[in-house]
Amino acid sequence: MQESKDGLLLGAFLKGDSSAFDLIVESYQGPLIRFARGFVRDRGAAEDLVQETFIRLIRSTPDIGSDGVLGPWLYRVCRNLAYDNSKMETREMKRRERAVVPEPPPSPDGHSEQQETCAILRRELHNLPEREREALRLKVDQGLSYKQIAEVLGVKAGTVGWLVHQAMNHLTDRLRAAEAI
Repeated sequence: MQESKDGLLLGAFLKGDSSAFDLIVESYQGPLIRFARGFVRDRGAAEDLVQETFIRLIRSTPDIGSDGVLGPWLYRVCRNLAYDNSKMETREMKRRERAVVPEPPPSPDGHSEQQETCAILRRELHNLPEREREALRLKVDQGLSYKQIAEVLGVKAGTVGWLVHQAMNHLTDRLRAAEAI
């Protein structure tokens, strides 16, 4: 059970047990790196964001709430660090970078249609409004609950449901328009 495990590990770490911190890192490092990769293209940059996230955990004790889950706090810190990191880039530059999706090479074994659909899906995911894309990624890629996503995004759980619903509707409409479904 993640709730009690996070609370116990955080409590042990705060009492000086460094192995508890190692277990927290082991549990969250991979998912956080995958999450950070949605903000930065370079794996090294994503690892730097995650490392800074864990440094913030060491420096300030988070309030993990009554459910004792550390994940939403870590995702929120990682997200905020990614935003701070990207402030130097203009929004237009980011849009252009995201819009460029390499076309898959033609495949002689008949998978080219599937590859084309995947390329369209990636492109359309990047073209979703930012909040919708984030909510959908946290739900689908990270498996967070609406309540946890709400904590990460700083919105109400009902808003998360609406964002995910809107994202799915936009994706469906765009994939139909591209004749991918």
